[in-house]
Amino acid sequence: MRLSRRVICAGRGGACRPSRRAVLWGLAALGASGFSGRGAARAASGASALTVAWRGTTDNRTLAPAAFQDGRVLLAGEAAAEAWKLDGTRAWRRALPTAAHFAPRLGRDRVAIVGRKGLSVLDAADGSLAWQAAPREAFGAPLVDEGRLYLGDGPDLASFSMADGTSLWRHSIEGGAKIHYAPTARAGTLYVGAGDGRLTALEAATGRVRWSVDRAANWQYLRQMAVTADGGVLVAGGYEDEVFGLDPADGAILWRFDAGNFVNSQLVYDGDVYFWSPTGWVIGLDARTGERRWRTRTHRFGADGGTDWSAIMAEIRASGPWLWVLDMNSRLHVLERAGGREVATLDLPFRTRPFVTPTADPAQLVFGTYNGEVAVVRVSGLPGSGSAQ
Repeated sequence: MRLSRRVICAGRGGACRPSRRAVLWGLAALGASGFSGRGAARAASGASALTVAWRGTTDNRTLAPAAFQDGRVLLAGEAAAEAWKLDGTRAWRRALPTAAHFAPRLGRDRVAIVGRKGLSVLDAADGSLAWQAAPREAFGAPLVDEGRLYLGDGPDLASFSMADGTSLWRHSIEGGAKIHYAPTARAGTLYVGAGDGRLTALEAATGRVRWSVDRAANWQYLRQMAVTADGGVLVAGGYEDEVFGLDPADGAILWRFDAGNFVNSQLVYDGDVYFWSPTGWVIGLDARTGERRWRTRTHRFGADGGTDWSAIMAEIRASGPWLWVLDMNSRLHVLERAGGREVATLDLPFRTRPFVTPTADPAQLVFGTYNGEVAVVRVSGLPGSGSAQ
């Protein structure tokens, strides 16, 4: 289960310029096939390095993104849900009746493993089964909050008790629009942006509609919604090229940022918003105002192809002062959160699934491989510190 330690050092390179708007699908295809060569690794000041601590073989071939809780890595795929300790040993395994398609969602002592055709809620300590459920149509991405599980089921938003699986309520979207993306919650209010162009606020305990606004002229649906820590802004991605800042009290548009192309996902973290645009930039915004704090070039689109990143399908993640950006060529780009400067680019010694998961240690990261392994790595030697801390 454990392999020897291996160190991969960063290379050198330059910046790049943005492209035209219509590049999303081309980039996705190029990223999947290996857009940039292994010789295109970028520079880091000093001797930044990636050390593989261990790799373990799971019972899955296709891993959904991993989660981390209480010193354990939680993951699932087409066959099983598993928990791994940070010493490389597997703590428990639970066979799944249907494949998992989403990252595990964590409660206080439960973990929800959700796929489009079914869900299993497990005891987080030992993996024992608490309860299971099947959809009426198909499950969407889930949210766990205050002891409840919320997720789309075709045109319905369904709520279950995490403790025992009791069905608490369902809210139906008029017109049959589907709910694919997870809602988000804040202070007893649940926000959902289905494919009907509306933003709806529900009472989380009962499903009662508090308010609903029609924004079909601005978006078809909203995704990756998150309320800032101070509760002042609901950040959401639109159907086309915008990221929105919305008022959680009434859904009013506080700000909108046009990224120039479809934004696959955005991260709301410590008062800022981070995302990659296929126009060739990683962008950092002020979550309160929508003002751009910085942008970092990722592509020249032929002007200097050797330094181009591959496409970014993995969600950007953050820990400590760093952003972790994994491209489709199994290359990890490390950016400073404060100013967006790329301080290291590190090639992983395996083909990675499109996710990177930080642990409690800002220098320690979790990856999944294309042959079903879970891998824990450590990044060291980043500028200004002896490690990623």
